[in-house]
Amino acid sequence: MLKNLRSRLSVALWLSLLSALPVVAAQGPNIIYILADDVGYGDLSCYGQKKFSTPNLDRMASEGMLFTEHYSGSAVCAPSRYTLMTGQHIGHARTEGQGQQLRPENRTIAEMLKEAGYATAMVGKWGLGGHTGRPDLKGFDFWYGFLDQRRAHFHYPEWVWRNGEKVMLPDNPKNHKSHTQDLFTEEALGFIRKNKDKPFFLYLPYTLVHAELIVPEEYEKPFRDKLEDKPVEPNPYGILQRGYNRPRYRHAAFAGAMTFLDSDVGKLLALLKELGLDDNTLVMFSSDNGPHSEGGADPKYFDSNGVLQRGKGWLYEGGIRVPMIARWPGRIGEGSRTDHASYFPDVLPTIADICNLKADAQDGISFAPTLLNDGKQLKHEYMYWSYNRHRAVRAGRWKLYRFYDAFNNTRDYREVLFDLKQDPGENNDLALKYPERMKSLVDRIWEFERWKR
Repeated sequence: MLKNLRSRLSVALWLSLLSALPVVAAQGPNIIYILADDVGYGDLSCYGQKKFSTPNLDRMASEGMLFTEHYSGSAVCAPSRYTLMTGQHIGHARTEGQGQQLRPENRTIAEMLKEAGYATAMVGKWGLGGHTGRPDLKGFDFWYGFLDQRRAHFHYPEWVWRNGEKVMLPDNPKNHKSHTQDLFTEEALGFIRKNKDKPFFLYLPYTLVHAELIVPEEYEKPFRDKLEDKPVEPNPYGILQRGYNRPRYRHAAFAGAMTFLDSDVGKLLALLKELGLDDNTLVMFSSDNGPHSEGGADPKYFDSNGVLQRGKGWLYEGGIRVPMIARWPGRIGEGSRTDHASYFPDVLPTIADICNLKADAQDGISFAPTLLNDGKQLKHEYMYWSYNRHRAVRAGRWKLYRFYDAFNNTRDYREVLFDLKQDPGENNDLALKYPERMKSLVDRIWEFERWKR
């Protein structure tokens, strides 16, 4: 009897130990999601940029799929990143602006994948809170970079975070020894090497090309004689003091920043090939919103929006339609393109679908059928955005945009209607021509507003 009892206890102990072990995802690929900062729809040469080239991102597109109607989750960085990490539209967020703080109940892509046995890392700019929203509390085994977007405006900081500890960079703002792009890529490559024998998820939200346009000489110099640049005296402002460092050659600096970003994408792809991980790694690249005019940037000169109107901070197409490329050799068709309308809330269910995981109820719709050319692709009946009292809803080819002419605390607003199929540049307001369609979309805005907390 004692022997049987011991046997039963041993079995119970063994089962309890097994239940405590992570469940390893047997069929899912490695996932790398690269998020650029303020890169416009027209800032990649595969999307039409003429003044400089992005050969590595172009190669990603030629070896994978390019999306022509992919959208961020909002018009600025933090709320957009909220929708990406949670799979929820912006109506569920704590705020519409930059003061995002993920709550304990906000489950992320990383939490889902970590529970499935993935090694997880966030390297770059987080922007989703340092209290309940800290990366290690939201599913990341390792994290390195900036917690908040304010410090991430600067590419030569005095320090960065590594797993909650400050890594000091003495004299960095003054002497420009360590550009964060170099630091982030080095950490990302190290994470891939360390975890090459297990499934991993690397979230890589780079800070280029946001805010100050300061890049190493090797990237800026080749463009000084090629682009129209009127030299200005640089402003060597300190971190968080009176503004951004200003480049002497603003156009050369921007082209150099994009080249820098593209070059590091090439390093990531080269390492995957070197380690034999190419065919088992899904790599995605996108941007958190449209282009900006801060720190010396000149989106008009570079035609950073292509045919789209406006940029960051607006819910016109130029503020929220962003480049999106996905590459997975052998699974995603080479040189493929899609006009499937998708946005950031769709990324979490897409990854869950690809990895054969069950996701919690989300606002997003998986675009895995489009990526893999397998199965029926469901479509959004409506997509919704909001920012700073602005609202937008897209239903198929139609888009309603409600905005205020001035941010003066009045309640006077305009509502415009566009047919995106015929008019992606949003030049022709059809509100008076289609009043019933206008009314139906306005009603949808109020329906989405009920989610506000």
